[in-house]
Amino acid sequence: MTRREQIIQILTKEEKSAQQLANDFHVELFEILEDLKHIKYSIKPKKLVMKPAQCRKCRFKFKERSKVKTPSKCPRCRSEWITASLFRVE
Repeated sequence: MTRREQIIQILTKEEKSAQQLANDFHVELFEILEDLKHIKYSIKPKKLVMKPAQCRKCRFKFKERSKVKTPSKCPRCRSEWITASLFRVE
């Protein structure tokens, strides 16, 4: 079974961030981000659902963001204290 198939299987059961997946598979974060981009388009009719990242300081939610990578700064308060996006497959 490929890593992408394993990721789909994991995300069907539970919600995880990209960093948690990278830690589980002992690979770099950018590899998981590439896998998630590919999975997003390849699992039709299922969907990769992303719970948006959120600023921990002012609670701003990155709802309109379509990128899978976690943002670096909050546009409202410029804080770098950002929670990671969580992913799941439905």
